[in-house]
Amino acid sequence: MHELTLLETVYLCAGLLLCLVLPMMMSAYAPQNRAARRFCMKVVWTGQALLAVAGLVILFSEAAALYAIMIGSVSYLGCAFVLRRKLRAARPV
Repeated sequence: MHELTLLETVYLCAGLLLCLVLPMMMSAYAPQNRAARRFCMKVVWTGQALLAVAGLVILFSEAAALYAIMIGSVSYLGCAFVLRRKLRAARPV
């Protein structure tokens, strides 16, 4: 592990703030259907795991920090779009 630069610290802070999005979406619009809720929780945990791996790469590799936060953020936002689509479909009319 190396000493973090200011930019890497900003990357970690951005990832930390971003990791709140999926659990807040899930808590606000949790579906009543058990199967839909299980799928949504898998999406939330997948997004959290991807962002955690990106954070670990930032901590351990100075050269790959920018790529890790970009790939982690894009994949996390992709999970947010999947979750949003599933929550809209499971919402009662």
